Amino acid sequence: MIETLPESSGNILGFRFSGMIREEDLTEVLIPVLEEASEEYGIIRLVVEIIDYKGEELGARLEDLLEPDRKILHIEREAVIGEEGWDQLRTAFQDFFFVFPNTETRFFSHDRRMQAWAWIREGVTVEEI
Repeated sequence: MIETLPESSGNILGFRFSGMIREEDLTEVLIPVLEEASEEYGIIRLVVEIIDYKGEELGARLEDLLEPDRKILHIEREAVIGEEGWDQLRTAFQDFFFVFPNTETRFFSHDRRMQAWAWIREGVTVEEI
């Protein structure tokens, strides 16, 4: 399941990934929100909070779901909040659908959730939010 986090505003978006992630979660929740923000702001910053992740049941990978008429221009920063030690598995997670290529990505443990949000908002002016 993918849910939008209440801390989201403007070009700063947060999502909670929990349990089994299905293609509908991407096509009905994640991608439409990213597309809308991309169209309005151009540059996006993203927080992905992962709780009780069970895997994915996707008929296609995220790249396959982003058809040519769908444009997510630029995800500048991504904070991934998850189990402790994921920061050491960074390269393994590059292939997962919730880690975007060409994005400055940092991993935070759940007890550092507030630090993740502070980092994602760092240097963003009020007008952007």
